[in-house]
Amino acid sequence: MSASIFETIPDKTLFKFIKMVMEEVDFETLESSQNYELQEGVETIESTLGIRGNDSSLDCDYIYNVWKLNEDLFEEDRLTNNLYRPTYKQVAFDWAVWETQWVKSTHRHEIETYSTDKDDMLNYVYGMRNDGNLNWYDGEEIDSEVTESETTDDSIDDNSFTIL
Repeated sequence: MSASIFETIPDKTLFKFIKMVMEEVDFETLESSQNYELQEGVETIESTLGIRGNDSSLDCDYIYNVWKLNEDLFEEDRLTNNLYRPTYKQVAFDWAVWETQWVKSTHRHEIETYSTDKDDMLNYVYGMRNDGNLNWYDGEEIDSEVTESETTDDSIDDNSFTIL
């Protein structure tokens, strides 16, 4: 991932760009940089000016955070001070997923028998299983394969965010 294209734009030009987006979007009502209205507003003004970044999510995040750092400056019609700019950073976080999985697992068993015929051995094992003397989990798991899964819930751990 690379930094936003808007990092390279001079303050006055960036100020004018954000003011144009503010005519399309009410920044005061935005909950985050990923609101659909902001993305649409940025894309509209980008198209008008012929600007296009590599990552629209990151560009919207940059625009939103420049606005948040400089809310008082954007109350004016023209730029009266230098813009405070956010710094680019990578962040790691944990995302837990709860799944129901259908797993085929193979367990190896070793038993004692006097039988040499395969059918007799199979009947012996079935008899032990039916009597409760042998269970699949008594053996050593030698292979497992998830054949299907269904996500039942997920959660982003808000305590796990770490700036890299």
